[in-house]
Amino acid sequence: RFCELPASMILRALGVTLHSCQSAQVRLCLLLAVLSQSEQLGCYHYGFSYNTMLQNVPGNPFEVHSMSTCQRVCSDTPGCDKFVFYAASQNCFLVARDAILQSAQPGTIAGPKTCPEVSEACTGFPSAGYPGKTVAESMEAWPSGEQPTSLQCWPRESNGFPARCLNATLTILEDTQSGWSGRCEGLKEITDLKPGETCQMRCMMAPLCSVWAEGSMSDSSRVAKCWNGVLGDKCNQQVGVQPLRAQRIQHGTYRVLASIAGMKIQGLVQSFDSSAYSTWEEGAKHCQFECRSFLACQFWQYSIVYGCYIDDPRKGRGHVDYPLTTGGGRSPSVVTTKDADIIAGEMIHHNCAGSTSPVPTALPTEGLTQVELVVRGKIAKESGWPLWIKSLLVLTAGLCMQVTCTAVWMGYKDYKRRKGRGNNLMG
Repeated sequence: RFCELPASMILRALGVTLHSCQSAQVRLCLLLAVLSQSEQLGCYHYGFSYNTMLQNVPGNPFEVHSMSTCQRVCSDTPGCDKFVFYAASQNCFLVARDAILQSAQPGTIAGPKTCPEVSEACTGFPSAGYPGKTVAESMEAWPSGEQPTSLQCWPRESNGFPARCLNATLTILEDTQSGWSGRCEGLKEITDLKPGETCQMRCMMAPLCSVWAEGSMSDSSRVAKCWNGVLGDKCNQQVGVQPLRAQRIQHGTYRVLASIAGMKIQGLVQSFDSSAYSTWEEGAKHCQFECRSFLACQFWQYSIVYGCYIDDPRKGRGHVDYPLTTGGGRSPSVVTTKDADIIAGEMIHHNCAGSTSPVPTALPTEGLTQVELVVRGKIAKESGWPLWIKSLLVLTAGLCMQVTCTAVWMGYKDYKRRKGRGNNLMG
Protein backbone atom coordinates (compact mmCIF):
# COMPACT_ATOMS: atom_id res chain seq x y z
CA ARG A 1 0.00 0.00 0.00
CA PHE A 2 2.81 2.37 0.84
CA CYS A 3 4.26 2.12 -2.64
CA GLU A 4 0.91 2.86 -4.28
CA LEU A 5 1.26 6.46 -3.06
CA PRO A 6 2.91 9.18 -5.18
CA ALA A 7 6.65 9.58 -4.70
CA SER A 8 6.26 13.04 -3.15
CA MET A 9 3.82 11.76 -0.52
CA ILE A 10 6.09 8.83 0.40
CA LEU A 11 9.11 11.05 0.88
CA ARG A 12 7.17 13.75 2.76
CA ALA A 13 6.15 11.05 5.24
CA LEU A 14 9.85 10.32 5.70
CA GLY A 15 10.68 13.99 6.12
CA VAL A 16 12.44 14.30 2.76
CA THR A 17 11.64 16.73 -0.07
CA LEU A 18 12.44 15.58 -3.59
CA HIS A 19 13.08 17.79 -6.59
CA SER A 20 15.40 16.23 -9.13
CA CYS A 21 15.78 12.86 -7.41
CA GLN A 22 12.39 11.27 -8.13
CA SER A 23 14.04 8.41 -10.00
CA ALA A 24 14.77 6.97 -6.56
CA GLN A 25 11.08 6.08 -6.03
CA VAL A 26 11.40 2.56 -7.40
CA ARG A 27 14.47 1.74 -5.31
CA LEU A 28 12.88 3.30 -2.23
CA CYS A 29 9.67 1.29 -2.61
CA LEU A 30 11.59 -1.94 -3.07
CA LEU A 31 13.57 -1.26 0.11
CA LEU A 32 10.43 -0.42 2.05
CA ALA A 33 8.78 -3.59 0.75
CA VAL A 34 11.71 -5.72 1.88
CA LEU A 35 11.69 -4.07 5.30
CA SER A 36 7.93 -4.51 5.72
CA GLN A 37 8.16 -8.16 4.70
CA SER A 38 10.98 -8.94 7.11
CA GLU A 39 9.52 -6.94 10.00
CA GLN A 40 7.27 -9.70 11.40
CA LEU A 41 9.23 -12.74 10.20
CA GLY A 42 9.58 -15.38 12.88
CA CYS A 43 6.75 -13.99 15.00
CA TYR A 44 3.86 -16.35 14.22
CA HIS A 45 3.31 -20.12 14.20
CA TYR A 46 0.91 -21.32 11.51
CA GLY A 47 -0.85 -24.60 12.32
CA PHE A 48 0.05 -24.40 16.02
CA SER A 49 -1.65 -23.53 19.31
CA TYR A 50 -0.86 -23.46 23.03
CA ASN A 51 -1.94 -26.16 25.47
CA THR A 52 -3.64 -23.97 28.09
CA MET A 53 -5.81 -20.85 28.17
CA LEU A 54 -5.43 -17.84 30.44
CA GLN A 55 -7.84 -18.21 33.37
CA ASN A 56 -9.98 -15.61 35.17
CA VAL A 57 -10.31 -13.35 32.13
CA PRO A 58 -13.98 -12.54 31.40
CA GLY A 59 -14.86 -13.17 27.75
CA ASN A 60 -11.86 -15.43 27.01
CA PRO A 61 -12.00 -16.69 24.29
CA PHE A 62 -12.99 -13.54 22.43
CA GLU A 63 -14.58 -13.35 19.00
CA VAL A 64 -12.44 -11.22 16.68
CA HIS A 65 -12.05 -10.92 12.92
CA SER A 66 -8.29 -11.10 12.46
CA MET A 67 -5.04 -12.36 13.91
CA SER A 68 -3.75 -8.80 14.41
CA THR A 69 -6.84 -7.91 16.47
CA CYS A 70 -6.35 -11.01 18.60
CA GLN A 71 -2.73 -10.05 19.21
CA ARG A 72 -3.78 -6.51 20.16
CA VAL A 73 -6.37 -7.87 22.64
CA CYS A 74 -3.62 -9.95 24.25
CA SER A 75 -1.26 -6.99 24.42
CA ASP A 76 -3.93 -4.91 26.17
CA THR A 77 -4.88 -7.63 28.69
CA PRO A 78 -2.87 -7.95 31.95
CA GLY A 79 -1.34 -11.40 32.35
CA CYS A 80 -1.60 -12.31 28.66
CA ASP A 81 1.71 -13.33 27.11
CA LYS A 82 0.62 -15.24 24.00
CA PHE A 83 -2.47 -15.76 21.86
CA VAL A 84 -4.09 -18.35 19.60
CA PHE A 85 -6.38 -17.33 16.73
CA TYR A 86 -8.68 -19.78 14.96
CA ALA A 87 -9.49 -18.36 11.52
CA ALA A 88 -12.51 -20.59 10.87
CA SER A 89 -14.38 -19.78 14.09
CA GLN A 90 -12.71 -16.37 14.63
CA ASN A 91 -12.06 -17.29 18.25
CA CYS A 92 -9.19 -15.58 20.05
CA PHE A 93 -7.69 -17.39 23.05
CA LEU A 94 -5.46 -15.49 25.46
CA VAL A 95 -2.59 -17.53 26.88
CA ALA A 96 -0.24 -17.26 29.88
CA ARG A 97 3.57 -17.27 29.75
CA ASP A 98 4.02 -20.92 30.82
CA ALA A 99 1.85 -22.41 28.05
CA ILE A 100 3.55 -24.90 25.71
CA LEU A 101 3.40 -24.69 21.92
CA GLN A 102 1.87 -27.73 20.19
CA SER A 103 0.69 -28.84 16.75
CA ALA A 104 -2.88 -27.90 15.84
CA GLN A 105 -5.32 -27.96 12.95
CA PRO A 106 -4.70 -25.92 9.77
CA GLY A 107 -5.98 -22.37 10.03
CA THR A 108 -4.73 -21.96 13.61
CA ILE A 109 -2.20 -19.19 14.31
CA ALA A 110 -0.26 -18.72 17.54
CA GLY A 111 2.09 -15.94 18.55
CA PRO A 112 3.37 -13.58 21.27
CA LYS A 113 1.58 -10.46 22.49
CA THR A 114 4.19 -8.33 20.71
CA CYS A 115 6.55 -9.28 17.89
CA PRO A 116 10.30 -8.92 18.48
CA GLU A 117 12.33 -6.79 16.10
CA VAL A 118 14.51 -9.80 15.33
CA SER A 119 13.17 -13.25 16.08
CA GLU A 120 15.63 -15.69 17.62
CA ALA A 121 13.81 -18.43 15.71
CA CYS A 122 15.33 -16.99 12.53
CA THR A 123 18.88 -16.69 13.86
CA GLY A 124 19.38 -19.13 16.73
CA PHE A 125 20.68 -22.70 17.01
CA PRO A 126 19.95 -25.41 19.57
CA SER A 127 22.27 -26.29 22.42
CA ALA A 128 24.14 -29.58 22.64
CA GLY A 129 21.30 -31.22 24.62
CA TYR A 130 18.86 -31.14 21.71
CA PRO A 131 16.69 -33.12 21.27
CA GLY A 132 15.84 -33.54 24.93
CA LYS A 133 14.11 -36.44 26.59
CA THR A 134 11.03 -34.33 27.39
CA VAL A 135 9.15 -31.57 25.59
CA ALA A 136 10.39 -29.04 28.14
CA GLU A 137 14.03 -30.06 27.65
CA SER A 138 13.76 -29.83 23.87
CA MET A 139 12.13 -26.41 24.04
CA GLU A 140 14.73 -25.07 26.48
CA ALA A 141 17.51 -26.05 24.08
CA TRP A 142 16.46 -23.18 21.76
CA PRO A 143 17.30 -19.49 22.43
CA SER A 144 13.66 -18.51 21.86
CA GLY A 145 12.39 -21.19 24.25
CA GLU A 146 10.57 -22.95 21.40
CA GLN A 147 11.67 -25.21 18.56
CA PRO A 148 11.22 -23.22 15.31
CA THR A 149 8.07 -24.24 13.47
CA SER A 150 7.73 -24.95 9.77
CA LEU A 151 8.11 -21.81 7.62
CA GLN A 152 8.14 -19.62 10.74
CA CYS A 153 10.69 -17.31 9.07
CA TRP A 154 9.07 -17.36 5.63
CA PRO A 155 6.90 -14.41 4.45
CA ARG A 156 3.16 -15.01 4.27
CA GLU A 157 0.25 -13.58 2.35
CA SER A 158 -2.57 -12.00 4.36
CA ASN A 159 -4.41 -15.34 4.20
CA GLY A 160 -1.40 -17.21 5.62
CA PHE A 161 -0.34 -18.78 2.33
CA PRO A 162 3.44 -18.74 1.69
CA ALA A 163 4.41 -15.64 -0.30
CA ARG A 164 7.19 -15.15 -2.83
CA CYS A 165 10.55 -13.92 -1.61
CA LEU A 166 10.82 -10.21 -2.38
CA ASN A 167 14.53 -10.64 -2.96
CA ALA A 168 13.68 -13.08 -5.79
CA THR A 169 16.22 -15.65 -4.68
CA LEU A 170 16.05 -18.88 -6.68
CA THR A 171 18.50 -21.73 -7.12
CA ILE A 172 18.54 -24.39 -9.83
CA LEU A 173 19.30 -27.63 -8.00
CA GLU A 174 18.86 -30.19 -10.76
CA ASP A 175 18.55 -29.91 -14.55
CA THR A 176 18.06 -32.41 -17.34
CA GLN A 177 20.76 -30.56 -19.30
CA SER A 178 23.17 -31.54 -16.52
CA GLY A 179 22.26 -35.22 -16.51
CA TRP A 180 19.24 -35.25 -14.18
CA SER A 181 16.57 -37.75 -15.23
CA GLY A 182 13.60 -35.45 -14.57
CA ARG A 183 11.11 -38.29 -15.12
CA CYS A 184 9.00 -37.21 -12.16
CA GLU A 185 5.64 -38.61 -11.24
CA GLY A 186 2.93 -36.72 -9.40
CA LEU A 187 3.14 -33.52 -11.47
CA LYS A 188 0.12 -31.53 -12.60
CA GLU A 189 -0.40 -30.42 -16.17
CA ILE A 190 -0.63 -26.64 -16.57
CA THR A 191 -3.09 -25.64 -19.30
CA ASP A 192 -3.59 -21.92 -18.61
CA LEU A 193 -0.20 -20.35 -19.40
CA LYS A 194 -0.63 -16.70 -20.32
CA PRO A 195 0.86 -15.16 -23.49
CA GLY A 196 4.60 -14.81 -22.97
CA GLU A 197 4.58 -16.95 -19.81
CA THR A 198 6.82 -20.01 -19.83
CA CYS A 199 6.44 -23.26 -17.96
CA GLN A 200 9.60 -22.43 -16.03
CA MET A 201 8.36 -18.98 -15.02
CA ARG A 202 5.04 -20.35 -13.77
CA CYS A 203 6.92 -22.61 -11.38
CA MET A 204 9.39 -19.91 -10.34
CA MET A 205 6.56 -17.55 -9.44
CA ALA A 206 4.83 -20.17 -7.23
CA PRO A 207 6.62 -20.72 -3.88
CA LEU A 208 5.25 -24.25 -3.48
CA CYS A 209 6.36 -25.40 -6.94
CA SER A 210 9.69 -27.23 -6.86
CA VAL A 211 9.71 -29.11 -10.19
CA TRP A 212 8.73 -28.11 -13.70
CA ALA A 213 8.89 -30.12 -16.91
CA GLU A 214 8.06 -29.60 -20.57
CA GLY A 215 7.00 -32.45 -22.82
CA SER A 216 4.49 -35.27 -22.57
CA MET A 217 4.90 -37.15 -19.29
CA SER A 218 2.62 -40.06 -20.22
CA ASP A 219 3.36 -40.99 -23.84
CA SER A 220 6.00 -40.65 -26.54
CA SER A 221 4.31 -37.89 -28.54
CA ARG A 222 6.90 -35.34 -27.33
CA VAL A 223 4.26 -32.62 -27.49
CA ALA A 224 5.47 -29.60 -25.52
CA LYS A 225 3.09 -29.70 -22.57
CA CYS A 226 3.79 -27.97 -19.25
CA TRP A 227 3.91 -29.77 -15.92
CA ASN A 228 4.48 -28.36 -12.41
CA GLY A 229 4.78 -30.15 -9.08
CA VAL A 230 5.11 -29.53 -5.35
CA LEU A 231 7.86 -32.14 -5.00
CA GLY A 232 7.80 -34.73 -7.78
CA ASP A 233 8.00 -38.45 -7.06
CA LYS A 234 10.54 -40.95 -8.39
CA CYS A 235 12.38 -38.23 -10.32
CA ASN A 236 15.55 -40.30 -10.43
CA GLN A 237 14.03 -43.21 -12.39
CA GLN A 238 15.72 -44.07 -15.68
CA VAL A 239 12.66 -45.57 -17.40
CA GLY A 240 9.68 -43.80 -18.93
CA VAL A 241 9.34 -40.80 -21.19
CA GLN A 242 12.21 -38.31 -21.05
CA PRO A 243 10.91 -34.71 -20.78
CA LEU A 244 12.15 -32.15 -23.28
CA ARG A 245 13.39 -30.10 -20.32
CA ALA A 246 12.94 -30.30 -16.55
CA GLN A 247 14.42 -28.63 -13.49
CA ARG A 248 14.22 -28.86 -9.71
CA ILE A 249 14.35 -25.40 -8.12
CA GLN A 250 14.78 -24.00 -4.63
CA HIS A 251 12.81 -20.92 -3.61
CA GLY A 252 14.62 -18.61 -1.21
CA THR A 253 17.47 -19.81 0.99
CA TYR A 254 17.75 -22.00 4.06
CA ARG A 255 19.61 -22.48 7.34
CA VAL A 256 20.90 -25.79 8.67
CA LEU A 257 19.72 -25.82 12.29
CA ALA A 258 21.28 -29.12 13.31
CA SER A 259 22.78 -32.35 12.08
CA ILE A 260 20.41 -35.29 12.56
CA ALA A 261 22.80 -37.95 11.25
CA GLY A 262 22.52 -41.04 13.44
CA MET A 263 19.01 -40.13 14.66
CA LYS A 264 16.13 -42.36 13.64
CA ILE A 265 13.18 -39.96 13.39
CA GLN A 266 9.60 -41.23 13.34
CA GLY A 267 7.26 -39.88 10.66
CA LEU A 268 9.65 -39.37 7.73
CA VAL A 269 8.66 -40.76 4.33
CA GLN A 270 10.94 -42.73 2.01
CA SER A 271 11.63 -40.86 -1.23
CA PHE A 272 14.03 -43.33 -2.88
CA ASP A 273 16.02 -46.37 -1.79
CA SER A 274 19.77 -46.76 -1.43
CA SER A 275 20.13 -48.41 -4.86
CA ALA A 276 19.04 -45.25 -6.71
CA TYR A 277 22.60 -43.83 -6.82
CA SER A 278 26.01 -45.43 -7.07
CA THR A 279 27.41 -43.86 -3.88
CA TRP A 280 25.87 -42.76 -0.60
CA GLU A 281 27.37 -39.27 -1.09
CA GLU A 282 25.46 -38.88 -4.35
CA GLY A 283 22.28 -40.25 -2.81
CA ALA A 284 22.56 -37.93 0.21
CA LYS A 285 23.12 -34.92 -2.05
CA HIS A 286 19.94 -35.59 -4.02
CA CYS A 287 18.04 -36.32 -0.82
CA GLN A 288 19.06 -32.90 0.47
CA PHE A 289 18.01 -31.33 -2.85
CA GLU A 290 14.49 -32.71 -2.45
CA CYS A 291 14.09 -31.25 1.04
CA ARG A 292 15.59 -27.90 0.02
CA SER A 293 13.17 -27.61 -2.90
CA PHE A 294 10.06 -28.51 -0.85
CA LEU A 295 9.07 -25.65 1.46
CA ALA A 296 7.17 -27.92 3.86
CA CYS A 297 10.23 -30.13 4.44
CA GLN A 298 12.22 -29.56 7.64
CA PHE A 299 14.04 -32.89 7.96
CA TRP A 300 15.93 -35.19 5.60
CA GLN A 301 18.00 -38.26 6.29
CA TYR A 302 19.99 -40.72 4.22
CA SER A 303 20.48 -44.33 5.30
CA ILE A 304 23.07 -46.51 3.57
CA VAL A 305 20.56 -49.37 3.93
CA TYR A 306 17.16 -47.79 3.24
CA GLY A 307 18.00 -44.65 1.24
CA CYS A 308 16.40 -41.20 1.43
CA TYR A 309 13.74 -40.16 3.93
CA ILE A 310 12.21 -36.69 4.06
CA ASP A 311 9.57 -34.74 5.95
CA ASP A 312 6.41 -34.76 3.77
CA PRO A 313 3.31 -33.49 5.66
CA ARG A 314 1.13 -34.07 2.57
CA LYS A 315 1.12 -37.80 3.21
CA GLY A 316 -0.84 -39.25 6.09
CA ARG A 317 2.11 -41.06 7.63
CA GLY A 318 4.49 -38.16 6.94
CA HIS A 319 4.10 -36.34 10.24
CA VAL A 320 6.97 -35.64 12.64
CA ASP A 321 5.89 -34.90 16.22
CA TYR A 322 6.61 -31.44 17.57
CA PRO A 323 9.04 -30.87 19.16
CA LEU A 324 11.61 -33.62 18.62
CA THR A 325 12.08 -35.67 21.80
CA THR A 326 13.70 -38.94 22.78
CA GLY A 327 10.98 -39.96 25.27
CA GLY A 328 9.53 -38.34 28.36
CA GLY A 329 6.07 -39.84 28.78
CA ARG A 330 5.02 -39.82 25.14
CA SER A 331 5.91 -41.77 22.02
CA PRO A 332 9.39 -40.44 21.13
CA SER A 333 9.85 -38.74 17.74
CA VAL A 334 13.53 -39.76 17.86
CA VAL A 335 13.73 -43.52 18.37
CA THR A 336 17.51 -43.54 18.70
CA THR A 337 20.41 -41.14 18.30
CA LYS A 338 22.95 -43.85 17.52
CA ASP A 339 21.80 -45.45 14.26
CA ALA A 340 25.04 -46.06 12.34
CA ASP A 341 23.13 -46.66 9.09
CA ILE A 342 21.80 -43.07 8.99
CA ILE A 343 25.00 -41.49 7.77
CA ALA A 344 23.75 -38.03 6.77
CA GLY A 345 20.83 -35.76 7.60
CA GLU A 346 19.84 -32.21 8.47
CA MET A 347 17.15 -30.21 10.19
CA ILE A 348 16.70 -27.16 7.94
CA HIS A 349 14.69 -23.94 8.04
CA HIS A 350 13.57 -22.22 4.84
CA ASN A 351 13.83 -18.42 4.68
CA CYS A 352 14.22 -15.48 2.30
CA ALA A 353 17.54 -14.18 3.60
CA GLY A 354 20.23 -13.03 1.20
CA SER A 355 20.89 -10.33 -1.34
CA THR A 356 18.42 -9.36 -4.04
CA SER A 357 19.00 -11.36 -7.20
CA PRO A 358 17.20 -11.48 -10.55
CA VAL A 359 14.96 -14.45 -11.29
CA PRO A 360 16.93 -16.65 -13.75
CA THR A 361 14.52 -16.45 -16.65
CA ALA A 362 17.08 -17.78 -19.13
CA LEU A 363 17.36 -21.54 -19.06
CA PRO A 364 20.62 -22.43 -17.29
CA THR A 365 23.17 -24.72 -18.85
CA GLU A 366 25.69 -24.94 -16.03
CA GLY A 367 26.18 -27.98 -13.84
CA LEU A 368 24.51 -28.82 -10.58
CA THR A 369 24.95 -26.56 -7.58
CA GLN A 370 27.66 -27.91 -5.29
CA VAL A 371 26.71 -28.32 -1.64
CA GLU A 372 28.54 -29.41 1.48
CA LEU A 373 26.73 -32.01 3.54
CA VAL A 374 26.43 -31.50 7.26
CA VAL A 375 27.48 -34.81 8.79
CA ARG A 376 27.45 -36.14 12.31
CA GLY A 377 28.74 -33.76 14.97
CA LYS A 378 28.73 -30.57 12.88
CA ILE A 379 26.27 -27.68 12.84
CA ALA A 380 26.47 -25.02 10.13
CA LYS A 381 26.04 -21.41 11.15
CA GLU A 382 25.25 -18.53 8.85
CA SER A 383 27.41 -15.44 8.90
CA GLY A 384 26.85 -11.81 8.05
CA TRP A 385 24.14 -9.35 9.03
CA PRO A 386 20.44 -10.24 8.70
CA LEU A 387 18.58 -9.00 5.62
CA TRP A 388 16.59 -6.40 7.57
CA ILE A 389 19.79 -4.76 8.88
CA LYS A 390 21.35 -4.69 5.42
CA SER A 391 18.14 -3.23 3.98
CA LEU A 392 17.99 -0.60 6.73
CA LEU A 393 21.58 0.45 6.03
CA VAL A 394 20.87 0.77 2.32
CA LEU A 395 17.66 2.71 3.04
CA THR A 396 19.56 5.03 5.40
CA ALA A 397 22.19 5.63 2.73
CA GLY A 398 19.42 6.34 0.21
CA LEU A 399 17.76 8.85 2.54
CA CYS A 400 21.12 10.57 3.11
CA MET A 401 21.43 10.95 -0.65
CA GLN A 402 17.93 12.45 -0.78
CA VAL A 403 18.80 14.93 1.99
CA THR A 404 22.04 15.88 0.21
CA CYS A 405 20.14 16.34 -3.03
CA THR A 406 17.62 18.57 -1.26
CA ALA A 407 20.38 20.65 0.39
CA VAL A 408 22.15 21.19 -2.93
CA TRP A 409 18.90 22.19 -4.60
CA MET A 410 17.99 24.64 -1.82
CA GLY A 411 21.52 26.06 -1.84
CA TYR A 412 21.31 26.60 -5.58
CA LYS A 413 17.93 28.34 -5.24
CA ASP A 414 19.32 30.57 -2.46
CA TYR A 415 22.36 31.43 -4.61
CA LYS A 416 20.14 32.47 -7.53
CA ARG A 417 17.96 34.55 -5.19
CA ARG A 418 20.97 36.42 -3.72
CA LYS A 419 22.48 36.92 -7.16
CA GLY A 420 19.23 38.44 -8.34
CA ARG A 421 19.21 40.86 -5.41
CA GLY A 422 22.82 41.89 -6.19
CA ASN A 423 21.95 42.64 -9.77
CA ASN A 424 19.00 44.77 -8.66
CA LEU A 425 21.21 46.79 -6.28
CA MET A 426 23.76 47.40 -9.03
CA GLY A 427 21.04 48.44 -11.36
